[in-house]
Amino acid sequence: MPASPVNPAVWDLGIGPWSYLPAPRCRRSIEFMAVQHLCDSGETLDAALRSLARTSPSVGVRFPETSKRIDAAALDDAATRCAAGLLAEGVEPGDLVGLLMTTTPMFLINLFGVLRAGAAVTVLPAPSKLSDEPAAARRMRNIVAEAGVHHVICDPALAELARKAETPRVLEPPPASSGRERLPSVAPGDLAIVQFTSGSTGRPRGVRLHHRTAMAGLRAIVESSALTPADTLAQWVPLFHDMGLFGLLANLLNGSDCHLFSPMGYIRRPGEFLRYFSEHRCSLSTGTSFGYELLLGAVGPEELAALDLSAWRLAFNGAEPVSASVVREFQERLAPAGVRRSVMYPVYGMAEATLAISFPRPGDPPATVHIDRDELSRTRRARPVPADEPNAKALVSVGRPVAGMELRVLDDHGRPCPDGGLGEIQISGPSVMDGYYNDPAATRASFDGEWFRTGDLGFTRGSDLFIAGRRKEMAIVNGRNFFPEDAEEIARETPGLYRKRCVSFADTAPDGREQLCVVVETKEPECARPALADQVRARVVRGLGVPAVRVHVVGARWLTRTTSGKWQRTLAKHRLATE
Repeated sequence: MPASPVNPAVWDLGIGPWSYLPAPRCRRSIEFMAVQHLCDSGETLDAALRSLARTSPSVGVRFPETSKRIDAAALDDAATRCAAGLLAEGVEPGDLVGLLMTTTPMFLINLFGVLRAGAAVTVLPAPSKLSDEPAAARRMRNIVAEAGVHHVICDPALAELARKAETPRVLEPPPASSGRERLPSVAPGDLAIVQFTSGSTGRPRGVRLHHRTAMAGLRAIVESSALTPADTLAQWVPLFHDMGLFGLLANLLNGSDCHLFSPMGYIRRPGEFLRYFSEHRCSLSTGTSFGYELLLGAVGPEELAALDLSAWRLAFNGAEPVSASVVREFQERLAPAGVRRSVMYPVYGMAEATLAISFPRPGDPPATVHIDRDELSRTRRARPVPADEPNAKALVSVGRPVAGMELRVLDDHGRPCPDGGLGEIQISGPSVMDGYYNDPAATRASFDGEWFRTGDLGFTRGSDLFIAGRRKEMAIVNGRNFFPEDAEEIARETPGLYRKRCVSFADTAPDGREQLCVVVETKEPECARPALADQVRARVVRGLGVPAVRVHVVGARWLTRTTSGKWQRTLAKHRLATE
């Protein structure tokens, strides 16, 4: 049994104002000079926490739903005690330890405790109450088995899930001791985090990030978005997702006050998040188009006009395709509350790059281009057209490569694409992983020399990068390329769909030819579903000019999303094939 829990020094929210300490200045990023703690805090996450606790001990993280708060000094002390407790429980330097936690101070204590013990951490997906628990247990069981995890630190509220996942040894948080034991040294080349991808197009893979790599990624986030200790982050994205984890660490270790909401709390009450954001004068948020759409639908015009959101500086929007309509609605709906057009901040990243690949220049409004959808599919050229053209496809710029990142776009023959030419995006830099955990075959397939193949298709226009879709998800019908997002954009406007929910993917017809498949949700009775399928098919055929379209009509909430909000198209295809 673990030793008695240490008092983690978690306080109620009734505290005084923050007082930020000066920090060294870093090199200029774009046209901003950001005050950054991370520039002078060592090459390990452990050293970064020690530096923060020494220079800004009162900086910390609040958990509004539970009225708890932990500051850097208390976190540093509790992490040391936790590390000693873990070593006493049999965790060894170099081990990979699972972390199955809800959004509480215990998450941070155990995260840094594992790292301080010289081990690496993999944050396991904690399901929401709306999730399929058996499916979550199966996914966790696969991760634990493939990664060779021998210890899992588990929130008592999730102990039953850990049992169903057959985890080898479960430790209740926080495993603690006096902290007087000698702790191992942590080196920049030591493995720090194994981040399992959400698995939107295949089975999850463990992204291998060493301390040096993770610190390079956090610094790229700080520099490229001009973060300063005066910023205040409010976030709901799950901490087992790379946007949630690295978004939090970049801000906290840079000396910013952070406010963390649970994902389920946000989804149920997005309006409360916005009111809190206004009341506490937050300047940064992270989220997805899906999340911002929920936010916009939760607050009416009169309530928005009463809010003061003028302190909002950047609304990071990533982890799934950025919706041009959500960007536009965000700008228009929130303007009366003082939100500038430049606040919406569409970004591009992935776990393999320690999150950040490309960011816009802070202060610039989002750039949207309309291109000819047919020409893109036929010639792989992005030709701009007026927004009201029938074949116009709206894409939002995700900026330019972040600090330290190199990026290139190659065609199918490995040649650099000209401006406006569609090709695969490849990246290289100090924040890019060196491979997948315990998966040398996947590692070899994912690299072209020093360049990582992202699997995303995109193009550049001047200095701006645009993402068109995933290579694996592209359908080829009658020699033409189609992205599932195009069919989904058309299908979701059909009357009778449940909350406009639908997915599309490539499928094989009985005669062996490839066809486009569309799955739509509805609450309509069975007798009305054939007519709905005909309407969806007619719209997609007319909109895309593709004759081979198959439509499946399913009940409400049949479709599922990944942990970041992406529709699980591959899973939908598999379920249809097995039902």
